[in-house]
Amino acid sequence: MRNRENHILTYLYEKVFPPVRKVILQKGGSEEDAKDIFQEAIIIVFQVAARKNFTIEQAFEGYLYGICNKIWLKMQRSRSIHERSIRQVEPFESCVRMDDEKIDNELRMRLYRKYFLLLPKECQRMLRMLFSNIPYEDIALEMGYKSEKIVRNKKYKCKETLTRSLKTDPHYPALTEQI
Repeated sequence: MRNRENHILTYLYEKVFPPVRKVILQKGGSEEDAKDIFQEAIIIVFQVAARKNFTIEQAFEGYLYGICNKIWLKMQRSRSIHERSIRQVEPFESCVRMDDEKIDNELRMRLYRKYFLLLPKECQRMLRMLFSNIPYEDIALEMGYKSEKIVRNKKYKCKETLTRSLKTDPHYPALTEQI
């Protein structure tokens, strides 16, 4: 399986990356921007493809190119490089049908996961229990806290740390604005 994945990645880097790099360089981006965007898009595609009901109604290369284009647009907006309408960025984009909301959600989740995993292990553990709807009282017992009030205070601090980290990320503004 690993050899097959390497073969697919090699193909994608040979066939799809060059046009992505060309467009990003033409639009004022750097070689590093192109590499970052392409890697981000591949990760998103692999994550989305792992879902049961994943289907695309166009050429895979076009789908991946479209995701790269979407990420580049969001990066441009977040950096305030150029104010452009989506129609002006790339004529090819009109040929690519993508569900922007799914891509936006995937980018938000990746950003959230990135900063969630940077939280102290204690915060991660407590927040996971809260996400699983475990009562405060049970969390206090499990984590060795004296009361539910301590759990509530720690939850607040952990969420504040996570929110602060998210808001300092350069991609955060573009992922929160509505198109």
